[in-house]
Amino acid sequence: MVLFILAIALASVTSEQQMTQKYAEAYEQSVTEQKPLMVVVGAPWCPACNVLKDTTIKQMAQTGELDSVSLAVINKDDDPELVKQLTGGDKMLPQIIVFTQEDGRWQRRKLMGYQPKQPVRSLIRKALGRKVLGG
Repeated sequence: MVLFILAIALASVTSEQQMTQKYAEAYEQSVTEQKPLMVVVGAPWCPACNVLKDTTIKQMAQTGELDSVSLAVINKDDDPELVKQLTGGDKMLPQIIVFTQEDGRWQRRKLMGYQPKQPVRSLIRKALGRKVLGG
C-alpha cells in the first residue's frame, strides 16, 4: 500500500514538473526527443484558463496522455512578447498550440478557448501523424 501511495505521489510530482516546465526547456526537449511542442497560453486571472489547466491539461498529464509532447504552460502576463510570437498575435485565452517541424518549416496548430480532453487528443494525434521535430 505504501508503494502504491509513493507511486501516485511520484506520478503527481512528475506531472506537476511537466506542467510547470519553462518554454525554453520544453523547446529543447522537443528538439532533443523529436516530440511536438505543446504550449498552453493562459493567465491566472482567466477563469477558462484555470479550468483548462486544472481539468484537461493536469488530468491528461497525470494519465500519461501528454507524454508524446513536450509541454510548456505560459502566463501571458509574464512574457507578453513570447506569447505574441507563439500565438501569431491572437489575443483569445486560453490557447493550446502544438508546433511541429515539417520539411524544415514550422507548422502551428491550435485550439482557442476552454477545451475538454477530446479536442486536445485530436490536436496531438494530428501533430503526431505528421513528421515531427527533427524527424
